[in-house]
Amino acid sequence: MRPALARGVAAAAVILAVVVALMTLSYVRVDSTTPFARRYGLRQAPLRRSRGGALRTRLRVGAGPDAFGVVSRRYERSTPGPTLVVAPGDAVTVEVVNGLGAEDGAARARDSLRRPNTTSLHMHGWHASPRVSPREDDVFSLVAPGESKRYDYHLPADHAPGTYWYHPHAQGSSGLQAYGMLGAVVVADADPGRFPEDVVMLLASTNLVAGKARNYAWASVASGSRLPVVAGGAVGADATKAAAALKDELRAPLDASFFTVNGELRPTFRPPAGAWLRWRVVNGGSNDILSLELSDATACEASVVARDGVALPEPRPAFAAPLVLAPGSRVDLFARCDAPATLRSAKRDALAYYLGAGSDVFDGEILDVVPTPSRRPDASAAPRLDAPPPRLFASLLGERPDRVATLAYYDGEAVVRDGNAYTDYGLRVVDGDGAVEVGDVVEWTPVWTVRNDVKRGGPEDTNHPFHLHTNHFQIVDLSHGEGVDYAVGQWRDTITVPTPGWVKIRFRAADYDGPSLAHCHIFSHSDLGMQHKFDIGTGAG
Repeated sequence: MRPALARGVAAAAVILAVVVALMTLSYVRVDSTTPFARRYGLRQAPLRRSRGGALRTRLRVGAGPDAFGVVSRRYERSTPGPTLVVAPGDAVTVEVVNGLGAEDGAARARDSLRRPNTTSLHMHGWHASPRVSPREDDVFSLVAPGESKRYDYHLPADHAPGTYWYHPHAQGSSGLQAYGMLGAVVVADADPGRFPEDVVMLLASTNLVAGKARNYAWASVASGSRLPVVAGGAVGADATKAAAALKDELRAPLDASFFTVNGELRPTFRPPAGAWLRWRVVNGGSNDILSLELSDATACEASVVARDGVALPEPRPAFAAPLVLAPGSRVDLFARCDAPATLRSAKRDALAYYLGAGSDVFDGEILDVVPTPSRRPDASAAPRLDAPPPRLFASLLGERPDRVATLAYYDGEAVVRDGNAYTDYGLRVVDGDGAVEVGDVVEWTPVWTVRNDVKRGGPEDTNHPFHLHTNHFQIVDLSHGEGVDYAVGQWRDTITVPTPGWVKIRFRAADYDGPSLAHCHIFSHSDLGMQHKFDIGTGAG
């Protein structure tokens, strides 16, 4: 090779290497995981922020024992996973890399607990396409052990800023995985400096109490997974023995329900006294409803400013009455505290008429609030969030729906699937066809009135929270209990349902066609069939 040509080739190689290095550095800079930080004493997950209208990141799925002895599946070797911070209009790419152990791959009954090491990804609350290609919020395509999948989201320019979260969504394994595989998502305001400083509070609960421990042990062993459910617990070939033995291995706090805050049990939050902060609270629990209150209601001045990512027209006092959060639901508070108090959830008899006497409402302390002396007390009133984008959140109360359906929850006798006994759960369209086309105004009524199984008889007393993918919905009417969780006119994506009773909702199927989902957001119930799968048609026909 001639010297000049050699020098040209070498120079080109150097340039190519630099370009590749810069691309790699750009990716790593966005994707790198920094250690957990503390904000006013409260553990905060590492942030992964979009830059220049884009975020490219990777979520590696693995497993390991947590601080409480649960062998939890988790993202990036931590619970919770990193907090994603994006903006309306961003392009977001998330690669899920499944590093969990192998399974036997054998076919299992659909509405059963199965495939404990197979996963998928759901951006809870995002208005994003549910389509498989290009893959955005596609929860039906699965990521098997040893595989990876890329999710490419394109947020609308008028997507609502707010608090969201991500979690796995493979039917049959979401309840087992979501204990540790979860993370917060913030869709940032246009000018966040106008509002109080953020503090993320991702509340997660154990899901090993009662029959769940036995069921998860069964699912793991029967599917050929060698991952134990509890640290040190042996995994043998006999699923029945493994499931029975697990109950004896559960020790405090695993022998009762409990909630953590960003992975810690009852931490101490030390906000500056008198300073406004924005509490972004996520009920990331897989089972229990939260009924939040402060031990001293006068310790903090706090207003609810958003629910499920959507700003309220008027802020309302946060703790004048219990603040109800279904599993999956979120609340944004503007709060300033001047005295110590404990944030707790309490199961009050007064709420049984609405939530149902048999519902799992967490009863216990969550975190301690101990304000610290501050040089920056703020005597001003809390600011107001901007109104939600009108294109997506124009009121539907006066609209005539294009399609109407009633969706009835079903809770039947025990059924045996793959050799294990499960409750027969369902969510069935009993009036109308449940069909949806792009552009439709759809009116659905989730109803939970009496048990479908006449052998049990009597009114149903267990709440089944309702979650809709792809689009938020507006509350139109409800049988009773207005104001406990929501009011007519509010926009939500996850709610409790009056038990026994019903709620009427409307949504506009905006922008996106493809396969979508409505389901009970108690993960184990959804895993076992309490879901309504539907296709949003193109509207072309």
